Amino acid sequence: MSAMLALIALAGAPVAHLNSVYPVQAASLTESRRIMFDYAKCVVKRRHDHAAEAIVGNFSNEEINKRYPDLIIGNCLVSAVGGRGAQMGFPGDLYRYALADALVNADLAAIAESDFSNRAPLVHVEAYPRVQFDAALVKAKSERARALMQEAYDKQAAVSWLSRYGECIVRHDPANTKAWLLSAPSSPEESTYITALQPAFAACLDGGTTYSFNRVTMRGLVAINYYRLAMAKPMPTAGKTQ
Repeated sequence: MSAMLALIALAGAPVAHLNSVYPVQAASLTESRRIMFDYAKCVVKRRHDHAAEAIVGNFSNEEINKRYPDLIIGNCLVSAVGGRGAQMGFPGDLYRYALADALVNADLAAIAESDFSNRAPLVHVEAYPRVQFDAALVKAKSERARALMQEAYDKQAAVSWLSRYGECIVRHDPANTKAWLLSAPSSPEESTYITALQPAFAACLDGGTTYSFNRVTMRGLVAINYYRLAMAKPMPTAGKTQ
């Protein structure tokens, strides 16, 4: 899930590319977040069902590119930047985060959901089994090969852990996570809900562990897991037949 998604929007000639690198051109982080948010809202409005499938299925950027090329819409970037020429990159999982955020706002804003305890645990991306990885590492033919294998393993393990961490936060405090997602990016309201979620952030960390996250990453992790949990079928109530 480490691919870069990039869009070039030229007035009258929108072009979209995945796995290419272009610099973000925006006046500030606040402006960049607004453009990303507006772009994703446009994509969800035009291609809602495919966007929902991509997030519920927890597909990687590479899989989205292969399965849903129609989710890369240059005209939506033209609209997000007000018709002027622009280019914007979505490194890592930022595009998936933006789609999930837009889907929560489009589908769940008016739906009361205060408890996900009746949802089964989500399926997350798994790191390569450690035992098998260690065996493969021993067979590597050079130090460079081993270093590259270790780097890839560490990244995959981090992705898996972060995904589970996001689910834990949503389950711990679904009301404030939803309120956060319904607030505008970089707004005072967003800061208020981030503060309210500090107990959930801490409760979901391993004992004694400290991590540093930016609000863009954290909001994206929460958005993906909130939408996936909201779309999951409730488990049967004990004593009732299906």
